[in-house]
Order: sequence, then C-alpha cells, then structure tokens
Amino acid sequence: MKTVSLHRRWRGWRGTRVWLRSPSRAAALLRSEQNGAGAREAGLLAWLVLMYERDEPEAERLARAALERSGDQRYAIATLATLMLRRGNHDAAIELLEQTRERYPEIVWYDLTLADALVEAGRVAEAERLLEQSARKPSLRRHALKRLSGLALERGDRESARKLFEQLVALAPDHLVYASDYVTVGRLQLEAGDRETARRTWHEGAEYYPRNSDLRELLSEHFDEHPTSEPRIKPVSEEAVGAQRIPVRTPFISPRTGVAEVIDAATATRRQPGDVLAVAESAVAAGQGRILPLELVEAGPLARFLSGFVGSAGPLHSPEGMQGAIMEAGRPRVVLGTAAAAVGRLLGRRGWFYRVAGPATAMIDDVAACTPPHDHHVIFGPGSPGVAEGLAAGIGWPVAIVDANHQTGAWVVDASAGVDRDWLARALADNPAGNEDEQTPVVLVRPLNPGG
Repeated sequence: MKTVSLHRRWRGWRGTRVWLRSPSRAAALLRSEQNGAGAREAGLLAWLVLMYERDEPEAERLARAALERSGDQRYAIATLATLMLRRGNHDAAIELLEQTRERYPEIVWYDLTLADALVEAGRVAEAERLLEQSARKPSLRRHALKRLSGLALERGDRESARKLFEQLVALAPDHLVYASDYVTVGRLQLEAGDRETARRTWHEGAEYYPRNSDLRELLSEHFDEHPTSEPRIKPVSEEAVGAQRIPVRTPFISPRTGVAEVIDAATATRRQPGDVLAVAESAVAAGQGRILPLELVEAGPLARFLSGFVGSAGPLHSPEGMQGAIMEAGRPRVVLGTAAAAVGRLLGRRGWFYRVAGPATAMIDDVAACTPPHDHHVIFGPGSPGVAEGLAAGIGWPVAIVDANHQTGAWVVDASAGVDRDWLARALADNPAGNEDEQTPVVLVRPLNPGG
C-alpha cells in the first residue's frame, strides 16, 4: 500500500512538472492521483480542464473540490475567478480576488488582476483607487500608469490624463511605453498650450519609434520638422517582395475568445483567393490557453539566478520569464542554453541560448512584451504540432503562424500546406502588424502577381 501511495504521489508531482509541455499527459497523471492530491495538484487539474479541455462544469467542480484541501489554492482560485468573469458574475469574481489578494499580500500581481476585473465590471472608480496604490509599488508602476492614463482619457479628464501619460513616458525606454503614448501625450501638451514640450515629446518618441508615421506627421504638421532616425530593420518594398501586406484589426484574442472564430470573422469580407493569413504566434497561444497570470508563476532559485545573465531586455530577463522557459524546456536544457549563451557572448554570437534550449523558449512573452491586459502574464508559444493546419481547416484558408518583431525580423513558426515560408518571412520582415497596441495580430499577405 505504501508503494502504491508513493507511486501516486510521484505521478502527481510529475504532472505538475510536465503540464505545460504536455497538458493531456499531465491531466491524466493528476487524475490518477486525485484522492491523495493536495490543493495545488487538484487546482492545476481544474486549470487544465478549463484551458485545454474547455469543460467549464467539470473545471468548476474540480476547483471547488480543490478549495476543500490544504495547500496552495491559487490555481483553483484562478480557475473559479476566470469562470465567474466569463459568465458575467463580476461581483463574485471580485470578492474572491479581493480575499485572495489579502491572503497573499506578497504577490503584487493580484493588484492588476483585481483592477482589470473591476474595470470589466464597470467599477472604474474602485479600479483607479487600487491602481493609484499600485503605482507606488516599483514593480507595478508602469502597469498602473498605463491603465490610469487610459482611464483618465476615456472619462474626458484631459489634464489628469496628460500628467499620467507624462509620468508613463518618463519611464522610457520601456516595453509598455508605446509610440501611441507619445502621440497622445504630445497632443495633450499641445492642447494645454505647451508647444515646446509637445515638440520634445514627439522627437523623443520618434527616436525610439522611427517607423511610426503618426509621430513624423505630427512633427511635420506642427513644426515643419522631419526626423531622420532610421529603423533597425528597413521597410520592406512590397513591389520587390511581390506581396501586399494588409494588417487586420481584431477583437482582443484570449482564452475566452478562442482563435479561429475571431480570425475568421475579422477577415471574412477582406480575404481574396491567394491570400495567406499570417497570425501572430502570441495571439494564437493566448487563444489556446497557453497563458499564465503571473500570480501563478513561482520563480524558483534557478530562474532568479539565470535571469541575471540575460541582460536588461527581452522576455527571459525577468525571473518569471525564465521560469516560463524552465516550464517549457525543462531545467537541463535551460541550464545548457544559458551556458551556450555565455560562450556565444564571448565569441560575439547571439541566439545560442535558443538553439540549445529549443525554439519554444524563443516565443515566450512576459511582462516585457505583452499588451495590456496580458501585461501581467507569461504567454508561451503555440502548443501542439500542426496548429496552423488546424486553423486553416477551421477557417478554410491558408494560415501561417509568425513570430515577428522590430529587432530581428520575422520567423514563420508553422504554416499550412502550400504556404511559401521563405517568401512570407521576407514579406513580413519589418513586422507590418506592429509591436505595440495596434491590435492587428493578423496580416493578410496578398501576392502581387498570383501564379506568376
């Protein structure tokens, strides 16, 4: 009997280790250990059933059962809160999150989860009071200012919005300070009669974001000035590459929305025969449920140690991002990848970490690279082989999943049959979808000479 009990415990422990890489296997392991599982294992099973099996009644049953057990209840709480928000039961979700925030005061990310729930519920004044407190916490300041500035602008308080946007852009360079923030605060400064400050703001924004046409146009229109900063990656000539690129705005893609339905609805009236639907890898992953709020990411000593070797930019420079890499690739590969990166740095070579740790780690986005409200989450790369074929079958159109940014160009992660990956990577090298709050995770790539 003791041997059986130990074996079950091992299966449960193993399930908590492999769940990200193999959700179905982890669920099977955790189910086999249900009777003796603690709150963490039982709650993780509930999370997997909700995010991957999409069985809401069973996920709720499992989560409530997990709350009856001792131990770490965060996965069970996250499952229940997510279900309540999906069903529009905002007050119950907020009450649960408030209790959890009090229970885990050391986990600051609950501030943002609760604030976002309050905004979704229409309780904006309460959200703003909470965010004003959060802005005094160094790790949350940029997230809180991002939300507060937008909320002030939405309610028409332009003076408060200007002051909050000024505080936000003062944090630059930062991944949560977008070109649109410089555009907005400059307009508010100009409106307040402060032309010189607006001019300096737009010039600073144009230095950080040389590709942004709004900033260049504003400087030209109001000051007859024309910034000359060059982007790291030169704009792609559509004629030279033989492709028209058409960014498509969509509703925000999340586990609640799914992927195929959103993309299909957004592109149905715009796509033409020969088009390829190029979809951002982070949007696909979020729609698949491969996203984890930071209150559930417990960075261990190894992640905290290794993240110190990454540098000041990029997703894996944070302990949470590095912990995500460990969850995705396993400890041995991440340690070897870090060692390879150190050797590569001595030789002046980049990218060795990802070559050793695996391409999935290159697709991880955390607080350094996610758009609100996902800016307090880790988003992993799309899961399961053949996801592009699955989307193509569901939409009835060729699909490619692309990881693109303004620093390194475009990488076609996966594509359905018949898609020319090399041509597509060249066509999207300058990332026409944008890297910020454009909310255009889909680009229609249309051959200029179909069949030619």
